[in-house]
Amino acid sequence: MMDNRDERSDSEMIRLFKAIPEQQMPPYLGDEFVVDVSNASGGFLIERHVPGEQIEETLLVASAEIRTSQTGREWLQFTFNSSSGSCKGKQWLNQGTAEEAMRPYLETRIVHVTAKVEEYPVDSGNKSLTVQRVKAVHDVAGTTLLPQMPMEESASDYRDQLIGLVEQMQQPYRQIALRCLNLYWDDFSTRPAALFHHHAYIGGLMKHTACMMTIAAGICQSERPYLTLLKCIQEAEADHKNDLFQAPERATRQFAWDDSFDSLYQAARSITLLDQEPNQDELLLGVLLHDIGKIWEYNHLGATPSRFTDLLQVDAAEETLSGIAIDPLGSLVGHMPYGCFVFERALRDEALRIPLDMHHRMMHLILSHHGKKEWGSSVTPQTTEAWYLHAIDLLDARKEKWRTAQLL
Repeated sequence: MMDNRDERSDSEMIRLFKAIPEQQMPPYLGDEFVVDVSNASGGFLIERHVPGEQIEETLLVASAEIRTSQTGREWLQFTFNSSSGSCKGKQWLNQGTAEEAMRPYLETRIVHVTAKVEEYPVDSGNKSLTVQRVKAVHDVAGTTLLPQMPMEESASDYRDQLIGLVEQMQQPYRQIALRCLNLYWDDFSTRPAALFHHHAYIGGLMKHTACMMTIAAGICQSERPYLTLLKCIQEAEADHKNDLFQAPERATRQFAWDDSFDSLYQAARSITLLDQEPNQDELLLGVLLHDIGKIWEYNHLGATPSRFTDLLQVDAAEETLSGIAIDPLGSLVGHMPYGCFVFERALRDEALRIPLDMHHRMMHLILSHHGKKEWGSSVTPQTTEAWYLHAIDLLDARKEKWRTAQLL
């Protein structure tokens, strides 16, 4: 289902943190950036089930592999998708070979399984399925089993939010941003932002980017950007404390903000030492590009076949697409370098020559946004905008994870 742009009026920008000022954003009325507004509708979600429960479900096989233990025992390891989310699964081999056991999973990549819900470690919230019986399914379209955006949310709203903020940028940032979106919109607007932890559904990358841009713009436009960031961190701490107080009464204990605050306060401290106001246009373009490389790092049904050949000087290769999964080739490079490739492609297409300092500062934003090398960053943040980007990325990702946990 496509969005009806003519019937939509100005709406309030989505606010995840009270510290971010309210702002009205007009609807997008153009034809270039169209979104599909399909949403999740009652698919299997493992978080709704308790350990030990038996389930029967039709699922999409996103990934499947044969694994071997240190003792030489083989088993099958899976990632399954439904319209409501993703989960991990396994099947122990009691008879026959691993290759024989794998056949029904690969026949159509859609299976009907009888399985048991497991949790390991106990009380960790880390649930998976142990498959007991499986049958290939031939009469279900795989695209109907891809994880979708929650029912109460609108992809159109996130699109309007994102495009509205891009339109506010000054040149050449706006020109670069629009070129990147024009080149890769179909994939950018449908790719997930992650496999499991946050925004792990169709349209998740666009939503994550739009929400981050809203936080970034709110911080930059506030009277004291640093204090606005601190207020967002304080709101996150209040969420975390509330989780701790409720933990004894909750069947599933999920602490979305675990291991977040040291990094958030390190970013805040580094910002004070640099003692510079953030450049809003630089930060917003950095947010837009920071995860755009996930177009190549992940794949799923519906991914544009030419996404590699459009960006790189390479020949096309055959690929089998199914559920949301790590792309075996894209993952060899990772989303951060791919983000830099997209930035360079936009500059070439627009015949733009920008100052060397600006060029490297933009590259730095993309390559440093995970904050730590042990978290996957190529380099650690060194500029004010890079520290803000890292903090905002962490805040939005964990807030999404926290909000999802509240619904269980």
